[in-house]
Amino acid sequence: MRFVHVAELNELKFDENLAIREVLEDIIGMVDRRERLIQSASDEAERSGDEQMARHVAQLERLMSEFLALFDPVLIKVKGYGETLRESIVDSEKYLGSLVGIIDAGKSVEGTSATLQELEKDADAVQEELELSGEVLSKIEDLFQRTKRYARPVSPGPAELDREAPVMPREIPKRDLRVTRARPLGTYAIPGSRLFPNKPAKSQH
Repeated sequence: MRFVHVAELNELKFDENLAIREVLEDIIGMVDRRERLIQSASDEAERSGDEQMARHVAQLERLMSEFLALFDPVLIKVKGYGETLRESIVDSEKYLGSLVGIIDAGKSVEGTSATLQELEKDADAVQEELELSGEVLSKIEDLFQRTKRYARPVSPGPAELDREAPVMPREIPKRDLRVTRARPLGTYAIPGSRLFPNKPAKSQH
């Protein structure tokens, strides 16, 4: 039996970005196949003018919408990754620009060839990462652009429904309208947790 060292376990970390890139390719492939089917049916319906074929196209489009709704949790992660990727590209472009500036300035200094070679390697690595990130970002943007027409409108959740519901006037119980005789100040006990009727508690945080 081989015992796994702790250092090896530390290297077995889950790379969420890599997982998103892999699932992105799978989703793009599934969308491609469905789009080709919809396009073929649409061409046939337009050519033949058959109403049944037109209904078939509508059914295929509805099934595409259901597919996207099913994968919505994954698509949310893909969209968030795309936004992070866009910010990363901006930062990398700035970093690459600073590296190019240092390299150009260092060429006029004698005895810096070894240092410049290291800087050029860094610049090449940043350029390669930029190209890869740009390619992935283009795929993400293209995916959402193509599926936008099939996306269903998001229905409001319970919180949104409660917030949008009209506030109905509350009928005040008769016992709240009674005028009570005031007691001497010394007889009132005011606990810290006591609240006035029908008044929401203020957060302690």
